[in-house]
Amino acid sequence: MEIVEYLVEELGVSTRQAQGGAGLLLEFTQQRLDSEDFIRVANCLPAISDIIGKAPKIQYRPPRPLREKFSSLFGGLGGLAGLAETFERLGCDKVMIRKFVDAIIRFFRMKGGEEISSMLIHVLK
Repeated sequence: MEIVEYLVEELGVSTRQAQGGAGLLLEFTQQRLDSEDFIRVANCLPAISDIIGKAPKIQYRPPRPLREKFSSLFGGLGGLAGLAETFERLGCDKVMIRKFVDAIIRFFRMKGGEEISSMLIHVLK
């Protein structure tokens, strides 16, 4: 689980937090990308299903579309706001969610190049 070690080193989080945070964001990505694009992302990380399986179970509460749009425009979490409560259970605040997003995008840029990281940026930012 190379991504877990990367997040532990990059963000200074625990293994549990790295597994849970990566799993949450990758599951969020899987739900929003079409299956063909997600397969391309998954090909960069062979253990992706194991990582998603370690994500805490969530009751995702999507923000209202207008609130989501304004939230992301003004530096908020946008569609990720629905994951904030679950990240808090991992001991990660909203600032840390953004750090996770940035680190995961960097990781996939290293593994899959700009095209893969662009897909993640589209979903996660």
